[in-house]
Amino acid sequence: MNAPVFFNYLEQSLIGTVLLCLSVAASSAVIEDLYVGEAPVDAAGAVNVEAQLLALDEVLFRLTSIEDIRERLSITQGDLPLLIQSRQVVQRNTIDREGLVSTELRERVEFDRIAIDQRLASQEIQRWGAERASVLVWAVLEESFQSGFLENPMIEQMITEAGRVYGLDLVRPLSDALDLAGMTVADIRGGFLDQLTPGLSRYGASAGLMLYLRTDGNQWLSRVAWRVDGVDGGQSFIGESPDEVIQSTFRALLKAMTRRYATDLGVTTSNLTRLRLVEINEPIQYAEVLSYLRGLSMVDSVRLTKAAATELEFEVVVRGGRLADIVSVGQTLEVIGERNDGFIELRLK
Repeated sequence: MNAPVFFNYLEQSLIGTVLLCLSVAASSAVIEDLYVGEAPVDAAGAVNVEAQLLALDEVLFRLTSIEDIRERLSITQGDLPLLIQSRQVVQRNTIDREGLVSTELRERVEFDRIAIDQRLASQEIQRWGAERASVLVWAVLEESFQSGFLENPMIEQMITEAGRVYGLDLVRPLSDALDLAGMTVADIRGGFLDQLTPGLSRYGASAGLMLYLRTDGNQWLSRVAWRVDGVDGGQSFIGESPDEVIQSTFRALLKAMTRRYATDLGVTTSNLTRLRLVEINEPIQYAEVLSYLRGLSMVDSVRLTKAAATELEFEVVVRGGRLADIVSVGQTLEVIGERNDGFIELRLK
């Protein structure tokens, strides 16, 4: 079967709504507000330059996981008008160290993506872009010598806020019978990462994290272990509040994930990458792969060049970086290998 005939068949058998749904269901999360930062302010009316700089620090760390990177980029308050696209003051509910809910004002600043990326590229700083691997987060809390799966709304909200701050797509398990058949409190306390495997498959996550939290009433401990694309790591943190150790935990996770997924913005040239998709059984699988590839931010165009009974071949124009690294972020495609004929061979997970 040649490519045009295959195209005609697909156009007749698949409707646009299917393609739309598949594009939304891409396995790697696309973080749309990656270039939006927030910082507390006292009043809604006045322009707060210091808050805008703090919001910028949040964005830059989220992209690079490098401490004090604003100084390295030589960005001062005089540069802000060239970097800010929009700003507004919003109200947010926060939780203090005593667990009390309060409302604070924040300056919410949207920065110019192109301008920020150009600054990073000029200093040859790698950036982790919009395609972000989902992270399955298992958490246990120990208080008064009793341990159990985390069910504390205050700490849950802190984890959610850490996901926003660091641009992490955090997935919390349902903790139903299917989950608990393969995961125990002892597994998380011990950091037995092999127990993550069923959950990663169930929730379509590429990374998994086990978080053990403990308090003696005065200090908090977080002991964390993670598996990012098959590479294991972990750390321990001590702080005066749960928020302090949670922030430290997810900062460390961001650094590990940036080491794996960051790409070089200095490579601006486009290159042609050839892909071979094997083990195709149904036309809808073609639609899923095409929608996924077209949704990647580094992809300029996708063209089907050959269709056989169980294989498809594509030519993909990619801006900088390696497409194989970006594809490995999600749970849609698996990279089998790079062949002698120049093709990257893939199959659906």
